[in-house]
Amino acid sequence: MQANKQEFEEREQLRKARIRVGSNGVTTPFILDYLGRSLPAMLDFLGFSDAELYLKKEKSPVLMRVLHYGESKEFFWKDEQYELGKNTLGKIAQMVEPCVLDLSDETPAELNKRIRQIGFSMLACFPIRAESGALGVLSLGDKKIRKLDEKVEDVLMENAAMIGTVVFHERKSLEAKRSIVMEERERIGMDLHDGIIQSLYGVGLSLQNAVLQFDNNEQEGKQHIDDALNAINEAIRDIRAYILDLRPRQLRNQDLYMGIESLIREFRANTLVDVEFEKDIAYIERVSDENSEILFHVCQEALANVAKHARATKVNVRLWETPQRIMLKVNDDGVGFDLSKINQRLGHGLSNMNTRVETVGGGIEIISIRHQGTTVLAWVPNNL
Repeated sequence: MQANKQEFEEREQLRKARIRVGSNGVTTPFILDYLGRSLPAMLDFLGFSDAELYLKKEKSPVLMRVLHYGESKEFFWKDEQYELGKNTLGKIAQMVEPCVLDLSDETPAELNKRIRQIGFSMLACFPIRAESGALGVLSLGDKKIRKLDEKVEDVLMENAAMIGTVVFHERKSLEAKRSIVMEERERIGMDLHDGIIQSLYGVGLSLQNAVLQFDNNEQEGKQHIDDALNAINEAIRDIRAYILDLRPRQLRNQDLYMGIESLIREFRANTLVDVEFEKDIAYIERVSDENSEILFHVCQEALANVAKHARATKVNVRLWETPQRIMLKVNDDGVGFDLSKINQRLGHGLSNMNTRVETVGGGIEIISIRHQGTTVLAWVPNNL
């Protein structure tokens, strides 16, 4: 058993030693890790010793060498980058079927002449495609293989398609994340402008009026100063609320009780609002990680909304279970709001909470009454 483990570790170290990574501007660590694990195993199984991968840059026709694997230190293609549709590699990338280059004949000028000299007789090139079109080229070679078997070709085409799928979906995921970041930046900018910046501008006007009024009406001047102090305290409260909302949080190694307690501690410290936490789940450690994360983030969003909008003096957080559901309720005694007239920024946060719970078959209800407070009630399936 120990010998098998040692043999496996040695084989993995050898595979890692044979991988050379090129431009990191084209790939993500996830893609490189996926290729580093899957490509060597596939090559070993099919009998190929060397491989080279070019991927197209996002929103660019340039193909970049991102990975070379093999016993040989020589690259198959001379340059690190080629343009899609131009030269041999760029044209292969636009094909649908694989292309086999016979190195015993006259080879394309873009190929490294050294690979022929050290014994490679053929190069099998597989276009990598996805829904978005051409994504790159996977080139495979071996000094012993002189002809590509039809069944092997089919397997390699499937693997090239799989690489294309992974790259495509990873890039779509990154694009979605970038879009979310841009939306959040815009939301934060609007919030800062409409809230804190306007408040500070009002402070400045109040102080200017105080200076002008002191000579004529000392009492009115003092009132302007009091107004300015109140506005500064409001701005400080808003800044603390933004800090609470923007700080990234994860449960890490905590259970749901511990995670919510940490949110409440930070909420109290930033808002000075009293919070009561009721909890009644028999085996909190058995709540799945996914459901725990979802309820944790719903609680985070709800508390952040209280801090920013509610002007509450008391908040109640309750976590309990029924035979079918794990329930979370966050209730405040704040100013409330009209659900039919919520602004875009508040609506975005409520939509995030709803999306989270729906992904696992849960639900959410929000009840808000003007000048009486707001209740957020969320649930996920009870799988205990």
